[in-house]
Amino acid sequence: MNINIAIADDQKLFRKGMAALVGSFENMSLIFEAENGKELLALCESAVIKPDIILLDLSMPELNGLDALKILKEKYPKLGVIVLTIHEAENFILATIQAGANGYLAKNAEPEEVELAIREVYKNDFHFTLPMLEIMRKGLVKKIQPVTFENEDNITAREKEVLQLICKQFSSNEIAEKLFLSNRTVEGHRNNLLLKTGSRNTAGLVLYALKHKIIDLANFSFS
Repeated sequence: MNINIAIADDQKLFRKGMAALVGSFENMSLIFEAENGKELLALCESAVIKPDIILLDLSMPELNGLDALKILKEKYPKLGVIVLTIHEAENFILATIQAGANGYLAKNAEPEEVELAIREVYKNDFHFTLPMLEIMRKGLVKKIQPVTFENEDNITAREKEVLQLICKQFSSNEIAEKLFLSNRTVEGHRNNLLLKTGSRNTAGLVLYALKHKIIDLANFSFS
């Protein structure tokens, strides 16, 4: 299956480099580029073929990446957004995840990491590297960015079990097999988790699991 990609970044040289890189990946197509958040929203609106994944810079003129992300997630909640930035501070990462970002990549990431991030967000709805998860964990401990989740007691033992497997990057089908449940039941648990935690997507569930120590970093699965 082909993955349709869009890129938004005001630095033309970087944007063109990313476009060329994406074009070299198998079964991926770049459908448009934008140089700011305002142009990105307009292109998303007018595009006949909508992107599956957007590679989004945070620091852009006219409309910055964080504000664009919030609008995108309201209009296209299933859209995968990977934030590309030089900002690796806890508050930046937590703010973007809370706004609905599905993943986070440093601008100096290796090409293989970019490809992996796109494929994992497309397949599993999130992608984080271990260093990023550690930054997120430290940010949650310091409470740099307020994180408003519901009480952990609302989550059942079965839902915690499903959440742990989600964090280990198992698909719904794989979770269903492991827990001897139907795929529909697993999806029901996933939806309940989203509602109970106030998360926008799977990336938000990972943040919740970290905050409440439902999963330890040593138990995360990485491809």
